[in-house]
Amino acid sequence: MPTSRIFSIQHVLFIAAVYIELVNNASVDSQGLYNQKDNVEILTATNFKQSVTNSNRAWLVEFYNSWCGFCQRFAPSWKDFASDVKGWSDLVAVAALDCASEANHGLCRDYEIMSYPNLRYFREGFQEEPNNYGFAMHRGVTAEDHRHDLVKVIVNEQTLGRGAHFPNMLPFTSNSLDGIFEGAAPAVQYAILTVHEPTSLIGPELVLDLHSSPNITSRYAFTNNTKLASSLPSGPLPNLFIINRSLHPVLLVPKSYDRQGMLDAIEQNLKGKDIVFPKNPHKTNDEAEDEEKQPPSYLVQNMQDSVFQMDLETALRYSLKREVGSSKEISGEKLTALRNYLEVLADYFPLGLNGKKLLKQIHSMAQISQVVQGNEIGKLIKEAEAESRQVFSTPQKWLGCQGSSPEFRGYPCGLWKMFHYLTVNVAEVNAKNRSTNPRLALQAMHGYVKHFFGCADCSEHFQEMAIRRKIEAVASLEDAVLWLWQAHNEVNKRLSGDLTEDPKFPKMEFPDKRNCQRCRNPDESWDSGEVLKYLKRMYSSVNIHYMGADTSIIFLGLEGHRTEGLQEEDVQLQARSTRKGLTSETNPDGLSSAATAKDKAVFPFLMLSVLISFGAGIA
Repeated sequence: MPTSRIFSIQHVLFIAAVYIELVNNASVDSQGLYNQKDNVEILTATNFKQSVTNSNRAWLVEFYNSWCGFCQRFAPSWKDFASDVKGWSDLVAVAALDCASEANHGLCRDYEIMSYPNLRYFREGFQEEPNNYGFAMHRGVTAEDHRHDLVKVIVNEQTLGRGAHFPNMLPFTSNSLDGIFEGAAPAVQYAILTVHEPTSLIGPELVLDLHSSPNITSRYAFTNNTKLASSLPSGPLPNLFIINRSLHPVLLVPKSYDRQGMLDAIEQNLKGKDIVFPKNPHKTNDEAEDEEKQPPSYLVQNMQDSVFQMDLETALRYSLKREVGSSKEISGEKLTALRNYLEVLADYFPLGLNGKKLLKQIHSMAQISQVVQGNEIGKLIKEAEAESRQVFSTPQKWLGCQGSSPEFRGYPCGLWKMFHYLTVNVAEVNAKNRSTNPRLALQAMHGYVKHFFGCADCSEHFQEMAIRRKIEAVASLEDAVLWLWQAHNEVNKRLSGDLTEDPKFPKMEFPDKRNCQRCRNPDESWDSGEVLKYLKRMYSSVNIHYMGADTSIIFLGLEGHRTEGLQEEDVQLQARSTRKGLTSETNPDGLSSAATAKDKAVFPFLMLSVLISFGAGIA
């Protein structure tokens, strides 16, 4: 058998193996950022209402998006916080709900979750009512921030006459120790009293830490209660006292005056007194074992300078179904941004005939309406995913944008790929049309990121960068291609080494010298002319890779041609004329290049036909 034939067969088997493994592993709906070992209660659309509604405890819920870089950086502090207050879990649950999961999408929309991470406090006995979406919490940075914010909310709840299931969280205002045991059960032998400045939260935190002990009651007083403070022994603030039923106060001297040091001092003093003491009430998550993760395939790692149809379609579907679809009402500046985005998609995104019709339908709906309901757009996309509609050519999975674990890469990667593709193809199609707005694709991207991109932190960074890099000064379509490349490299540089970086796909400036030697000058500066050539080549419509796409449907109807037995290069040659037709107002007669998201079993059979074709053609 000729060597070329053996190589070709191995090449086809390699492609088939890549696709089958990635289809099995690269789901769009991630497994989330939390697991059962994190002490974070995992909520979903299935269990949310039965857990939170009419509950006998309060709930503090993080609504997040697993692809959101800020959410990924936020997650460790939320895990540490949940472990820190694990001893309070019978009073308040610390939970998380992944809005990136399609099953949770409707719930996140109903609760008007428009940016991530979004913290909501649901008081005990919460009932669903119009415009009652829980109390929007301040978003801190550290576990300590989250704990302090929660304590403030609980104290405020009791100040307003709510939160009766919590222990007494209000300051002790009596001028003497009389009443320190008021309301305590007979089994309570000791009272803990903390005296501190009104700005400190150490007292109410200790109240929560010690609430589960049947033998201890805990209260706190402020230093401005001068009569009480002057009647007690004094020491460094905060003062910590143990008081028996005879109202005799003992001043404790902790090794450290933080929360842990004070708890240790209390436990040490009560040792041997037959007292049930809470066990490690705020143990951190540092010692928890990492969840075992199955390593994904890296068979496409060497194809990172490639654009896959699967990634483009998956990004488009997520964008319209989940992000735009999460907006309840879209009007004003936000509606203008949506119109601009849909216009560019309808004219330049690489879908088949039915896909183009769908995008134009949604664009027309946005054009004639003063207010658009986001869920209507999401519904249209979801309906279009039916196989019989023949709109999408690939499964909704990541291929080139698959990360080494579900929280990495994915949608942000796909969105960058999509907008690079759009800037290049707007420039290609309109190369001789000087009347085209040079910022057409950039304005669509800027408006989308500003109004719809779920990662609020990422959106703010991009808007600041757009002003600083003078996006409004871009004067040509080719300058737009280079502007986005420069912006992308700035973001890669900023996030290099960040917690959100995939260790298997480190962020670096592109193109790599191995992929474009001419893109660098001898002094290592960029040659913008060569970079532009590289970007036009990489993101050209004729350079899309159709691995995993149902090519027998994408290009079916091209005047008698069938594609089941074609090499990818042949498909791309057919795509050249097809894309030109699809980006104009009129489509080629008889074109039926719409696509369907077939079952993952389709591709192995398609690859088998390619293999047979290779064998027949090379023999």
